[in-house]
Amino acid sequence: MRIKPIKEFNRALTPPPDKSITIRAVIMGWLSCGTTVIKNPLLSGDTIAAIDAVGALGAEVSFEKGNLIIKGGNFCSGTVDARNSATTMRLLAGAAAGLDIDVTIKGDASLSKRNMRSLISALSDMGAEIDSKNGFPPLTVHGRKLNGIDFDPSSPSAQIKSAVLLAGLSAEGQTTVKEQIKTRPHTEDMLKSFGADITNENGIITLKPSKLTATEVNVPGDMSSAAYPIVLGLSRGFCYLKNVGIARHELIDFLLSIGADIEEEVLGDRANILVKKSSLKPFTVSGALSAALIDELPLLAVLASTINGESIITDAAALKNKECDRIKYTVSNLRNLGAEIVELSDGFKIKGGSLKGGNVVAQGDHRIAMSMAIANALSERGGMIDDDKCVEISYPSFWELFL
Repeated sequence: MRIKPIKEFNRALTPPPDKSITIRAVIMGWLSCGTTVIKNPLLSGDTIAAIDAVGALGAEVSFEKGNLIIKGGNFCSGTVDARNSATTMRLLAGAAAGLDIDVTIKGDASLSKRNMRSLISALSDMGAEIDSKNGFPPLTVHGRKLNGIDFDPSSPSAQIKSAVLLAGLSAEGQTTVKEQIKTRPHTEDMLKSFGADITNENGIITLKPSKLTATEVNVPGDMSSAAYPIVLGLSRGFCYLKNVGIARHELIDFLLSIGADIEEEVLGDRANILVKKSSLKPFTVSGALSAALIDELPLLAVLASTINGESIITDAAALKNKECDRIKYTVSNLRNLGAEIVELSDGFKIKGGSLKGGNVVAQGDHRIAMSMAIANALSERGGMIDDDKCVEISYPSFWELFL
């Protein structure tokens, strides 16, 4: 697909529903007694993988007036395909570890190369029995009795935290997670709404064994997806986004700190957001902020390439274990578009200015494809994206931004 330079971007839109929240609601709906109603679910490659998986493992799944209906509380053994969704694989492994079933979770060629050793180690500490290919998928989870643990992750991961908490639902004794660096709170927030006995105080999450009760989940717009039109609005005009979930507000706070002109109309757990063209300052992202913005970091590297001055992104080694090595391919692609960018062991150093444009190799990674599409849109001459299909994993309507 060819991306042409965008001179003006003036758009009102609603970003797609949140992928992470949709997947968690699907899996908790399967674990719950009763019927869960998921309003405004995202239907994308990753979420459909989760929906199909719980359907194969005993849930009754249907659609009614645009809502996703999950009748849970019934569990059976089986083999499921997480496709490209590491979230589905990791969370299902945790959910199944304490149930009286055997579940094999496979994935596509990309997911099969993702290192799952940290997940296996954490769940094994709880007594889980998991077979793998030397720490790589497919994973076979042999359900058994588990014990609660005090989990102090060596590196921040919302997915591994979530897997431990889901396993803790059926463990003997309480499970605690002590986060030195906070990660997205979707799982602990949603567990509470499903009736789990869980608290989150001063960075310590405490979960007691719990039976989940079906509930209603209304999925907000995805902040990670909203980030792409936000950058276009900041650079080329304005953007008005409706129904954006703000449980993860770090992106907006960060952009405000570097000079972004952003206004919010807060409506509970979501907001309508107005973004105007802004003169931005070079920046540093590190520590807890890198963990909070891990999915947006390739896009922020693109943004840094358009801002005069030097920007640095560090403490982001987790980018190497995504659909591809996002550090390597953010650097190689942006260099091809004319950026001055240096690869660090855990991030990037960018000397910003302007982008010339050029062809992009997405490596089948939706976030690389979308970030580099924005880069070409902000460049002098635009360029080609070699894979326009991979964005269906999280943002099926993404290419409409360029119409």
